[in-house]
Amino acid sequence: MSLNNVIEIFLYVNPLGKPCYETEKMIESFSTEREETVRVRFIPLLNFHTIGTIMREKNDPSLENRNQLYTDSFQTSLAFQAASMQGKKKGRKFLMSIQEKVIHEGKHVSKDLFLQVAIAVKLDMEMFEDDLHSDFSKTAFNKDQKIAQEMDVTQAPSCVLYSGKNSTYGYRIDASITKHLLHGLCNQETVSTDKFSHKHLSLLQMV
Repeated sequence: MSLNNVIEIFLYVNPLGKPCYETEKMIESFSTEREETVRVRFIPLLNFHTIGTIMREKNDPSLENRNQLYTDSFQTSLAFQAASMQGKKKGRKFLMSIQEKVIHEGKHVSKDLFLQVAIAVKLDMEMFEDDLHSDFSKTAFNKDQKIAQEMDVTQAPSCVLYSGKNSTYGYRIDASITKHLLHGLCNQETVSTDKFSHKHLSLLQMV
């Protein structure tokens, strides 16, 4: 397949952030509107900024709740990594199902919730449970954090897009991510955003 017919999207998300969940749904919808093949990867991002954003949404700045949110986000990230080992599409479906239950249904993050969702999205349960507790999931998570640092991504949602029509640069979007902006970048309209050397694409694909 020619690279001219491929769009690569790397979406950095806090796994329990409502704006991230809404952006994920928008990206999934965008991918169906392009004639090119659109490859989407969700990358969990946990840091002071991403946790702080959710704390402000909840209007509850207590240290206890901040620590609990970080723990829940970290455990969800590991569960997402474990699910993704059975395929990126299954990983995305797993994460979005978790988000739906936590953000909109008010469910609490727990291993039981992970297992329920894993069954619902038809994961291999023995493999999922093994990977959930493996060092490999933690290693994959740490690699994702390193990639974010390499690309100077500090907030979520943030998006890095590579269009096959431009093999030299990728684009990072830190502000509002919209279909209009994504279509504009893919159609090579003049859009002001950060550019990255295409070498970063190899780094992202390695993990």
